[in-house]
This record gives sequence, C-alpha cells and structure tokens, in this order.
Amino acid sequence: MAVPDRERARELLAEHWDAVVRGEAAPAVDPEIRKRIEALFASEGLPFNYCPLTQLLGKLTDHRLDALCLQRGDNSVPHWDPRSFAAGVVVPWVRDNQNVIGTSADPYVSKPLRRPRILRNPPDVRPNTLPLWEALHHVLAAVEGRNDPAYTAEVFRAVLVVVNDKLQSQQFDYPTLPSVSLDQTLFLVRGLLEASQAGEHAMSIAAALFVVAGRRFGLWDVVQREESTTSDRASGMVGDIECRSGERLVFAAEVKERQITLADVRSFEEKLSRSRLTEALLTGLSVRQQDAAEIKERLHLMWTRGVNLYQHSLEDIVAVTMSLAGEQGRCDFVAEIGKDLDSYAHTSGRLAWHGLLERVLSGDR
Repeated sequence: MAVPDRERARELLAEHWDAVVRGEAAPAVDPEIRKRIEALFASEGLPFNYCPLTQLLGKLTDHRLDALCLQRGDNSVPHWDPRSFAAGVVVPWVRDNQNVIGTSADPYVSKPLRRPRILRNPPDVRPNTLPLWEALHHVLAAVEGRNDPAYTAEVFRAVLVVVNDKLQSQQFDYPTLPSVSLDQTLFLVRGLLEASQAGEHAMSIAAALFVVAGRRFGLWDVVQREESTTSDRASGMVGDIECRSGERLVFAAEVKERQITLADVRSFEEKLSRSRLTEALLTGLSVRQQDAAEIKERLHLMWTRGVNLYQHSLEDIVAVTMSLAGEQGRCDFVAEIGKDLDSYAHTSGRLAWHGLLERVLSGDR
C-alpha cells in the first residue's frame, strides 16, 4: 500500500494556500469543473467538503495514487488510505483555518465514504446526494483521466480558491483576551501592520480606535469608515474615517499605511476646505523625512486659517489613546479590530490577527 508523504503534503498545502490568500491569479480550470467544485462546498455534508481536498492533495503529493480510491482495499494500484491521510493532514489544517469546511476529527469514518471507490452513481446513497456524487466524480475523474501533475495542481488550487471564498464569507471566532496590557496592544498592532498587503489593516486599526475613543470618551456617536479601495472623492466622504455627533460631522481622519508626504497634506487640506471641517487627523506609519519641515510649516499655516489638522503616526495615536482608555478600553479595541477585519479584510489578514491573538493568549507576548 502506498503512503503519501505527510510532511510533503503539508508543505504543498501551505504553499498553495498561501498563494490563494495572497490573491495570486486563479487557476484557469474549465468552468464546469469550477461549477462542480462550488456545488460540493456549498453542501452541508462533510464528505463532500473534505473529500475533494483530501483526494486531490493525496494525488498531488504522490501522483501514482488514484484520486478516486477511497479505501486501501480498493483494487486500484497502488492502494492508499485517504481516511488516515485526511485525519493526519487535512483535519489539522481545517482546524487551523476556522473549521471552514466543518468540524470532524475523522471525516472518512462517515457512512457515505465507507466504500471502495468514488463512483458517478453509487448504490445505497440518499437520492438527494446523487448530484453531489456526480459532481465529486466529475472533478476527480477529470484529474485521474489527465494524470498530469500540473493539471492536478490547477484543480487543487481551484478547490482552495473556493475554500477561501467560503472562509471570506464567514466571521472568524477570534480568541477573547480577558486582559491586555499596553505593550501587548502595541505588539498586536505592529504585527497586524506587518502582515498587511493592501493598506487594509491600518484602516481596521484606525476605525476600531475611533469607535472605542468615541464610546469611551463621549467624543462622537457614529464612526463611518470607507473601504480601503474606494477613494474619498468617489464615496463623497471627507476622509477615510468620519466621526459624527448626531447628524453633525465633528472629526475626520485620513489613514495611510505608509509614510506621510507633503502631497498627502495638501490633498487632505483641499478636501477639508470644501467641507469646512476644522478638526481632522492625518495618520500613517511615519513622515517622509525630506518632507517633515514643509509638513510642519503647512500644518501651522492651516492652523492660522482655523483648521486643526493633526499629524501623528498610527502607533503613537494607539499608544496614547489606549493609555487613557484603560484596560477595558484596550480589550474593547482588540475586539473591534476583529469585527472590522471580518467586514473588510482578506483572509490573510484575519488569519494573521487570529494568530497574533493566540500568541498573546498563550503568554508568548
């Protein structure tokens, strides 16, 4: 009996998954294959969620294996045991990814998969599952028919794209921190910024900060934030974040996940002049050194004209605000970041946040 190398399987799974969550180009699989994969993962049955992932990963790890084989007693050559492979490789991965396709320590123990082989129209199955069996057979038979490692990788990547879509649509179950120090808060913020790829994490941090500040200090009632990919001009907002007291706009913030430049100051100044708002913040990772003197001069000139535009790094704003908010405020801040990530961030950011919280909870930080 062939035994696929589990360590190699874990490496392949991590490699392809990382590519998917980074948003690399989706594989160019046949639309019908994609349609069948989506149908399988839209089902509530664990076998049809775990089976395509397990069978294709086994085949990808050792291409001699038959993707349609379900039991080591199958007459396919060489035999292999998808059940133990799923329990040892796929189940831990699913657990680490928010149980995205369901919770099971041994998914192949279920009655539907206790058969030698995946057939298009297997006997003794519920009639309502026949379309799913047909879909599963269609996908795996296409891979087995081609018997081409490159094609197997393409279909496996297509499966992970659908899994990622499913993960994107659900809220994460983040660890709850019963207490969090200021140092731990700053560790979490730095870690989340380091994991960011599209500027979205700074927005989540800033939005959560303004929500907690408004609630904690009674500064405003409502915080509205824009999506990272939408311009303020297109949305009609003054800044990336707007804070309102009742119907009145009282504060706005522009959030950059990079260094602040003089051009950023001038651009925000123009938007503020159109809105007549007099209190606003421009925050980023730092100030571009060659622009620092001119930015300082520009901010002073705006002040003489009645506009208070503050410029601070995001980390400094977090440090001061979370010092004043106290421990409960910090716990609220951490929880709000998770909520915002669930609404706006890609899977990679939410997984990064989950991992950072786990480190704090385990005492690693």
